[in-house]
Order: sequence, then structure tokens, then C-alpha cells
Amino acid sequence: MNAGQVTQLDVFSGDAQVGTIHDTDPVSFEYTQDWLNFVDRYPIAAIELKAGRNDSEAVKAFFENLLPEGVFRNALAIERKVSSVFALLKEVAGDNIGNIVILPSGEQPQPPKFEPTSWDEIAKVLSGQSQEGGLARKAHRISVSGAQRKTSISINDEGTPLWPLGTTPSMYIVKPDIKSIEGVWGSAANEAIVMRAAKHCGLDVADVFYEAVSKSCVVKRFDRSMSGDRIQRLVQYDFCQLSCTLSDKKYEHEGGPGIKSCVDMIKNNSTKPAPDLKRFFEWMFFNLMVGNNDSHAKNLSLYQLPGEGKRLTPHYDLMCTRLYPGLSKEFAFRVGDKTMPGDIGPEQIAKLATDLGVKPGYLKDIAGSISKSLLPSIKKTIDELTTTFGPIEKTLAERLELKISSIAKSFNQRMGLTMADEKVASPRRPRP
Repeated sequence: MNAGQVTQLDVFSGDAQVGTIHDTDPVSFEYTQDWLNFVDRYPIAAIELKAGRNDSEAVKAFFENLLPEGVFRNALAIERKVSSVFALLKEVAGDNIGNIVILPSGEQPQPPKFEPTSWDEIAKVLSGQSQEGGLARKAHRISVSGAQRKTSISINDEGTPLWPLGTTPSMYIVKPDIKSIEGVWGSAANEAIVMRAAKHCGLDVADVFYEAVSKSCVVKRFDRSMSGDRIQRLVQYDFCQLSCTLSDKKYEHEGGPGIKSCVDMIKNNSTKPAPDLKRFFEWMFFNLMVGNNDSHAKNLSLYQLPGEGKRLTPHYDLMCTRLYPGLSKEFAFRVGDKTMPGDIGPEQIAKLATDLGVKPGYLKDIAGSISKSLLPSIKKTIDELTTTFGPIEKTLAERLELKISSIAKSFNQRMGLTMADEKVASPRRPRP
């Protein structure tokens, strides 16, 4: 072992140390005795509240799901010359999703500190072209899970973006266009449109806006709240963390949670399961109607709201993946006995209802409510965002509107649902 090598990481909730991560194979975790004795103690996701080191699947799943995924984890491993979950956490995990802060053993969370920046600088950092901004960002240890490049910022009352330094909590996640998947273009505009359209349809979703300089969808974090002038971190766990599922098994066909497992997690954890189950089904039908085949278990989370207990979080990561021919044509979940969206109709919804112990009419009513508002919501959203879009984004919006209209009408015809219709524009050329 090299002198000075870090072999332990401390896990904090606020100023309280919850436990310690140990550099073992597999990675292990141990709650502090103070946390176990704490009157308001609670388990971290599915990690059992008990003394001693724990290297269970719950431990690995919780911490592994904090890390970036896919090509971005591989790039991070090559850049920092690290590969284990522990080593990756040491490099990037500071201001994580949810309430915990991870620091090298012996360090303590520091008071918040911000550095002003600009959208031009953020754009350069996201594209890897910045030196100065890169140094500022390097001081902020952020680990935002997912398979897409992103960063985190705050924004002051004057609208100036700020780099949070160290483990300072951020308030926004900045998601630029996906560049790593061939054939995917304008993804930030795609997500901004679909997310805002979902809100117009009555779904509870994270607030977003499209930022033209960095060509990014900027998402306001719902795992943060303001207490006076202080940013408070909220407890949040995604459904892979709660089900002890590693991120590379997040899809149902890989062994990840299916619809029934997600429903059971809501029933077993939410303090208000009935409205949260309704919100889950709204999410499922909305994804089917807008062509979001990437609606897997990591895109569902529960959080702890002050005074309300555990609730399903606002929805996030909504986009029309079926706009891109190279992406999977299968829905992320099996509905009834089918995964191909074109095969999902009344029979599959009836089978799903039977499996879940709910009435088919209940599910059909939820689908019908969304179908009546979807196309007007897409149209309204594009009208709202068009002034911030450049030529490529405007072309994306036109094609997205046509695609979603086609998908939704086909689904509603199979289901026997009526929907409000809107005339959509013809796509423009050239292709980007």
C-alpha cells in the first residue's frame, strides 16, 4: 500500500457522520455507532441498520448507482487511472444525488462557496475546451449518475450561473446534447420539450429550461430545498438503489425491476401510496405516448419531503427516444406480456391490471386523461421554447411534434381512446 493512500471514505448527512466506506473487494460500508444511537436514524437505501462492516448487494448497489455510467464511467476511469467503485467514489463523489456527502476520511463538510461563471464558460467546460473553468469545476466533487455527460451549477438572483466549489450543494443539473451515441441529435431540446409538455399534461415533473449558449436542458434539482438562505439536501434513492440492482442491470430484460416491482416499492415505501401510484401510471402511459423507451427503474426515485414523509419524486429524464432510429425499439418495461410499443393494447393493459390488482378501467382512465391533453401540450411547449431555439433545434421540434403525434395516435387507436388533435408542421430540410 502506498504511503498516504486513502482506504476509507466518510459518509455525511449534514454535519453528522453516517458511516464509513472501506476500500475492500467488494466495497464495504459501516455505520457509525453515533448514527446507530441517533434517535432519528434511518437506513441508507436498503442498507440494513446494524453494527459492523457490511459488503452486501445493498451496499454495492447504493454506492455504485451514485456514479456516472457507461462510456462516461470508462472515460473517468482512464482519465483518473481508477476502476473500482471505491476509487471512483474517491475521485468524484462529493455533492451527490440525494442528501449524502462523501469525503476522504478525516475531512469535514465545509461551508458553501461559489465562483461566478458564464454560460460561455459552461459550454466550454462541457465540450472539454476550457482550462480556467475546468479548474473551477475540478474543485467541485460532483457525481451525477446516468449515461450522459452533465454538470451541476447554481444560479443567483441576477441569473448569473455559479460553480459550487468543494462539496457545496448545487441547485441545477446542466445536460448538453448527447454526443456519444451515433444518430442522436438535439437531445437537450428534445428533453426540454418533452419535460415541459409533461408538466402541461398535469404530470409532476422537474422544472427545466433550454439554455441556448451551452445548448443544454437545465434541470432544477428537486433533491434540494431552500431553508432561509441555506440550501438543504433531501434524502433521495432511485429504484435501483432501493431494489439492490446495479446500474448495468437497470432494464427489466436484464433482471432490473419491472412494473410490479416498482409498484411494490411505492406501496412499501411511500407515505401516500395511492396518489404516488397514480403518478407512476401517468408516467408509464406518458412515456408510451411520447415514445420514451428509456423509462427504466433508475428514472424513478423516492425522496423524503420535510413534514410529508417519503414520496415519489417529480419525474425526470423524459424524452422521445423513438425519434432516433438507432435506439432500442423496445419499451423499458414489459406491459402485460409485451415490450414492443406497437403490441401494447387493451389486452396487455388488462393483464397488467390483473397482475397489479387494480381495475383495467382505472388504468384506461389515466391513459385517457393524458391522451386528451398531450398534443396541445406539445404544441404549447414548442411555442414557448421556439424563441430560444436555433435552426437545428427548430427542426428537431418540428420532427418531434410529428413523431409524437404519430405514436400517440397509434396508441390511442389501439386503446380506443379519444384525443385532442393539433395540426403539426412539416419537417424542414436540411437534416442536421
